[in-house]
Amino acid sequence: MLQRKERRWLYLTLDEVKAIGAQMNTESVWHEELKNPMMVTDTRLSGTKMKFDFEDGTVFCYDFKDERHLAWEASDGRKGEEIYNSSPAPGYDNIIFVHHYCSLEVPGCVDLVIDLERGYAFLIDASLGHPENPREVIRELRFGKIDGMEQKGEKPCFTNDLTGKAIRWRHPGTNSEGIKYIFSSCNYYTYAMKYKDAGLCWMATNPADYIKFRDDLYICAVIEARQTGVQLVMMMNMSMLTDIQTEFGLGGPNEKCSYLETFMRSGREGIPDVMETDLFNY
Repeated sequence: MLQRKERRWLYLTLDEVKAIGAQMNTESVWHEELKNPMMVTDTRLSGTKMKFDFEDGTVFCYDFKDERHLAWEASDGRKGEEIYNSSPAPGYDNIIFVHHYCSLEVPGCVDLVIDLERGYAFLIDASLGHPENPREVIRELRFGKIDGMEQKGEKPCFTNDLTGKAIRWRHPGTNSEGIKYIFSSCNYYTYAMKYKDAGLCWMATNPADYIKFRDDLYICAVIEARQTGVQLVMMMNMSMLTDIQTEFGLGGPNEKCSYLETFMRSGREGIPDVMETDLFNY
């Protein structure tokens, strides 16, 4: 019979979070992920400049200097020069998903979806520094448009379409049982996993936001609240059952919380599952 894994995470002050961030830079925060074969890079943004106007009045301007380097500036005065990656959305080549670190005193990141077909933009503006536990990510979700483009068709929106569904995700070419995502409600998601050869299991429910881009293309954006505090963003094609996943936050051993990290990976394989989860037979 599987046993519950005991997991605890270290509390960090805001000054400690800033100190960890000061040890990193826009390249080192990716660690070895820039060489990960699951990171698919789209080069179409290279050499372009784009402006995005969001419904809350915020403006973001980007200069994509090449396929890996950009400069960004927000209308609130924040700006930086960063390493980034962009990938085509699963099944939709005219939707580009951009992910980059934000080199600020309180570290942050941006996940930006650029819809070149319909003219819309969606941005997750995230940073460490939750007032209750500064190691946890806080964020703003911004809906808007690409400046200079005509907007047409349905724009991205919050959705409850996925509630009641479940998918088991695996990395291609592995024999692992994978990790099960259960879309519990419009505000939460649950995941379940087993630790290989350890006889241990883990299951947790986290705050989540769901955004619809097409009838089969969604983002699930998660904060691992009261746990690691990291943000996970999954852009999922529910017809093809594959995704792009990004992550940002503080990692390392639970008792040390030694490093800041981010990644962007494509190509997991999904298998439809049921919400009910029998961890005894998982």
